[in-house]
Amino acid sequence: MNMTRPSQPLCRGCGQSINGYYLSALGAAWHPEHFVCATCHQPINNTQVNVREGKPYHTQCYRDRFDPRCAYCHKPITTQYYTHNGASYHLECYQEHIGPRCQYCHKPILGQYYTHEGAFYHSECYRDHVVPRCAYCGKPLMSEYLVDHWGTKYCKEHQGQYPTCAFCGRLVPPQQQDPQSSEHVRCPICRASAVESLPQARAIFQGLMQQLNAQGLQFNNIPLQIELVDRARLAQLLNGRSGVDALGVTTHSTHMLNGQVVRTEVNGIAVLRGLPSTLFRGVCVHELGHAWLTLQGIRGLPSWAEEGFCESCLSYWKLLRHIAEELADGTTMMQA
Repeated sequence: MNMTRPSQPLCRGCGQSINGYYLSALGAAWHPEHFVCATCHQPINNTQVNVREGKPYHTQCYRDRFDPRCAYCHKPITTQYYTHNGASYHLECYQEHIGPRCQYCHKPILGQYYTHEGAFYHSECYRDHVVPRCAYCGKPLMSEYLVDHWGTKYCKEHQGQYPTCAFCGRLVPPQQQDPQSSEHVRCPICRASAVESLPQARAIFQGLMQQLNAQGLQFNNIPLQIELVDRARLAQLLNGRSGVDALGVTTHSTHMLNGQVVRTEVNGIAVLRGLPSTLFRGVCVHELGHAWLTLQGIRGLPSWAEEGFCESCLSYWKLLRHIAEELADGTTMMQA
């Protein structure tokens, strides 16, 4: 926009001849008082003019009329802004009133974020405080991971990298392994309840016999003996009668007369040393099933029938134990 003084041009605003100074703008001449803003109709006296569709505007009038307005405060937006669901917002309005907030730190979220159970989280808050961590290396499990049947979550790369516990199947990283154990790998949980001493084994064994006696599985008051053995000794006692994964065996002696079986005596029960307490109890109950069949003179059963009977004894014992635990929990709840 220039101020010139040529000879009598016509004013675009009023169509009259111009005598004296005039404005040159938008390809035409104007009386200074006729070059007005299309919005407020006041003269535009400065050198800054905004034009839209051939019409002049004060800068402020142009912003008020054409700049996007914040959907929250309804004021014009003249700087960087956010769009959300088709609406525009000042950066500050979006952060404080519209945008999601982190469920952990409660601060506004801008940029990338995570959702978990319907809540929003900053990437850092999600990684450091929400996402589960590997049970073995402690790293956040941000990508695909594995869960064992105990509910333990861990990185995929650890599968095959660490040995598994011989009894429960959990992975056992180097820092959890027992350097003094050469027979089998045990996790800390199984190792903590392991039955290692004969007095410990006898106490548990006698308690199991009393429980089975109370359910009608009588042992004729015969003082059955429990023995803890290593893997090599267990293999000798099994004498090829079972697989390499057997954890216990019931030994007996058969007395013959003229080629006929006179009687069979139970010598005792041998269980692998170092089993976790729960597994030890289960093996003992199973073997007591074999002992009961022998003491009752029940011989010649096919393997599937004898093993099935012993597993039935074990299942029934587990059921009784489960019921007892539930009753104990119910008593605790009532007392609370």
